[in-house]
Amino acid sequence: MIFRRATKEDIEIIVGLVESASKRLGAAGIDQWQRGYPNRASVERDVENGVGMVLCEGATIIAYGAVIFTGEPAYDDLTGGEWLTSGEYAVVHRLCVSEIFVGMGFSKQFMHAAEAMASERVRSMRIDTHPENKIMQGLIQRLGYTYCGDVVIESRRLAYEKILE
Repeated sequence: MIFRRATKEDIEIIVGLVESASKRLGAAGIDQWQRGYPNRASVERDVENGVGMVLCEGATIIAYGAVIFTGEPAYDDLTGGEWLTSGEYAVVHRLCVSEIFVGMGFSKQFMHAAEAMASERVRSMRIDTHPENKIMQGLIQRLGYTYCGDVVIESRRLAYEKILE
């Protein structure tokens, strides 16, 4: 497996991954990614800013996500709890897996690679998900993230943090 920065040449494939993930969420009755976000513009911005990351097997892009080190403004308004750490952190947004690889553990591999990369720069990683996205919540919890409270990004999101080793 290769974990690398996404390039302009990857954008079409990544947009396809995002669109498929959006359809899967909608079909499951989850109101996340159902209002036109994320979209091509957000993927292009991720690539331009150097935060779009892909997990690949050879030339095949299996998973995509943004690994951001400049914070998430919505995380400043955490309610119902508190973060485990203060100061700089990394955040993962827009994590999705290619339709043909769903359920094979590649989200976990992406997160492990993102955590390894982040641990060189910051002390913790944060992530959020929709309250009805039980699959993502399960992944986050299995990876050792702690529920810290709620934030609002489009609508209510459950916010988690993990102290990196």
